[in-house]
Amino acid sequence: MSIREDERYYLKLKALYYLYTKGLTQTEIAKMLNISRVTLGKLLEEARAEGMVRVEIVDVRNMLSLLQAEEELKQRFGLEDVKLVDGANLDGDVLMRRIAQCSAAYFEQVLRSGMKIGVTWGRTLNAMVDCLSINRGIRDLTIYTLVGSTSSSVDFQPNILAQNLLNKYGGTLKIMTAPFVCHSSQLCADIKSDPQIQSILREARELDVTMVGIGEEPVRDSARLSCYPFEEETIRSLVDHGAAGDICGNFFDITGRLCDQALQDRIVSIDIRELPCHKLVI
Repeated sequence: MSIREDERYYLKLKALYYLYTKGLTQTEIAKMLNISRVTLGKLLEEARAEGMVRVEIVDVRNMLSLLQAEEELKQRFGLEDVKLVDGANLDGDVLMRRIAQCSAAYFEQVLRSGMKIGVTWGRTLNAMVDCLSINRGIRDLTIYTLVGSTSSSVDFQPNILAQNLLNKYGGTLKIMTAPFVCHSSQLCADIKSDPQIQSILREARELDVTMVGIGEEPVRDSARLSCYPFEEETIRSLVDHGAAGDICGNFFDITGRLCDQALQDRIVSIDIRELPCHKLVI
């Protein structure tokens, strides 16, 4: 459609007025101006390019910098979504609680009845479950534990975490009844060959949501690593291999590559190399 320059300017101005001042939809505006949605879209693009529109975001809570950092992280690492928590001037416990609250809110947004949910362990995940609201409208969940248990701390008992999660909703549990770390790689292989463990490891690939914690970086000459039942020699080996953190005992370096295969062969858990194939990993 050919439109004279003065008329074109008038249409653009009128479209902007009704879009931003009156709050009409583009469909309503196109009908009012007796033009197609395609033509309206072109007019709006022209108006923006010509500087007829100035957008000012009034950030009264000073959260814009966090949002921009979230978008940068999404683009850099190809992530579906990112939520950052401002940790300025917060000590460890308060910050963990803030992260847990944020994680719980996100989890509740994606949760639906009938989902298959996988959980690992850790202090932050336990705190997140504590922050969830009871919702009996969510039912028929299947909760899987994705790592064996230690005897050192409640935070590292995935079966307890899974039960606490299920208590908020309704459904069934599938527990990986196994130790976290075995004395030998052969024992670990034997445990993983058990039909019950094999079933969980296989079904874990079809989970709707997989929730994992990220463990700390090992420090040389440390007598212990969080609540893991590791001897000092194992900790030193992890440091030598450049371990930067872990997901359910799968230690990785700063580039994300698994390190210390000897330890990995003794861990009863999912293989984190399969996580990119999971539907949604939080």
